[in-house]
Amino acid sequence: MSSATPTGIGVRMYQVGFGDCFVLSFHYDAPLDDGRDVRHVLFDFGSTRWPKLHEGRYADIADDVSAHTAGALDAVVITHRHKDHLGGFGNKQAAAKIASLNPKAVVRPWTENPTAAAGATGPAFVGERSFRYVRSLEQAQKFAEVVASSIDQEERGFRGDLRDVAEEQLKNKSAIKRLDDMAAATANKGDYVFAGSPISFDKLLPGVTTTVLGPPTIDMWPQVAGEKADDPEYWLRQRGLLGRMLAAGDASPDTARVADTMVDAQPIDAQQIDPGPLRWIIERLHNQQTHSLLRIVGGLEDAMNNTSVILLFQVGKRTLLFPGDAQIENWSYCLTSPKAKPLRAALPDVDFYKVGHHGSRNASPRSLVAEWGGRAFKLSSMMSTLPDVHGDTEATAVPRQTLVDALKALGPLFRTDDLKPDDLFKEVSASTADTEPFAPV
Repeated sequence: MSSATPTGIGVRMYQVGFGDCFVLSFHYDAPLDDGRDVRHVLFDFGSTRWPKLHEGRYADIADDVSAHTAGALDAVVITHRHKDHLGGFGNKQAAAKIASLNPKAVVRPWTENPTAAAGATGPAFVGERSFRYVRSLEQAQKFAEVVASSIDQEERGFRGDLRDVAEEQLKNKSAIKRLDDMAAATANKGDYVFAGSPISFDKLLPGVTTTVLGPPTIDMWPQVAGEKADDPEYWLRQRGLLGRMLAAGDASPDTARVADTMVDAQPIDAQQIDPGPLRWIIERLHNQQTHSLLRIVGGLEDAMNNTSVILLFQVGKRTLLFPGDAQIENWSYCLTSPKAKPLRAALPDVDFYKVGHHGSRNASPRSLVAEWGGRAFKLSSMMSTLPDVHGDTEATAVPRQTLVDALKALGPLFRTDDLKPDDLFKEVSASTADTEPFAPV
């Protein structure tokens, strides 16, 4: 393999509405061993809300990725299982086009490792607590599936909100099957990464150092399994989650019993959810109870976000951060654990940031954003988002305005919602020889 170092970087951010789809490209000044002078990495491919209803856009984007990469994709990174990050692989035409680019690596979090989910024969890094956590996520998604199928599509208000949130937590079975097939075709049969783990990018991207900052496994960092009620890293302090809600008694005993099967992270072989009684419960929920169930399903959303892969790229004078939708419980390992000190060493030097969780209040650590201030060089940020999808007030809106203002103060912020409805993407580039802000192409 050539020892060349990239001389330029490009990032293409596709307009998928409320979702993520990025192509990160490393450009070399001479052809590498395979005759190509560029390497391409696709980050996520999904959406839950489009800027306008246009289901064909998945196929349009896949066609553009194919043209942009000249038919050769080096790696696919699916940061986590949510539809807004992998839904495009549920589209048969779009998925076939991406698969035809023959990615040499398919990277997903450790929780997606088929062996880890299968049982005690899992890889050595998955201990008993981590294994139980994976099983708990599986059970929680069964719970969400029953919730989603129990509420009519015409329902609005609290019940409609509950259905919508539950639908976003479903397993996306067709998308995952296609990703599994793509991973099986690679030399490693898929990269299932965790904080500090190796990654095949070391061989695929000459001259680029790639560090996996997250997620930690549960055995490494138990905190990742539960969202904090109040954390100074949030851009808005939050109310307590499931434990406090149940303790306060604002969920029915039946709802609490069903919730227990998903939050206790216990082995579930003898605790299968019976969809019949659960449907009966959901159909009879009053508004207060619906709020409680909405928070339960929302707890699954938080858990899945905290399985997000966080990757840091270093090349030349550039440091790029791609954190998926990682929330603070995922981040906390890298930011605070003594064992993770080597992982966070380069974080102060980040000069490109893919904004986490579409600008949500609990994904971009305050301390990290503050650390990027007062430097001699600016931070360039890219945010894929669609306003007015989540949050009923200014305080809960996504993107969070206080975060947006803070990022703008640090340097250029490029947003998909600044594009025209028919624009397919926004692209920026930079040299690896300096730290000047990334500029539009």
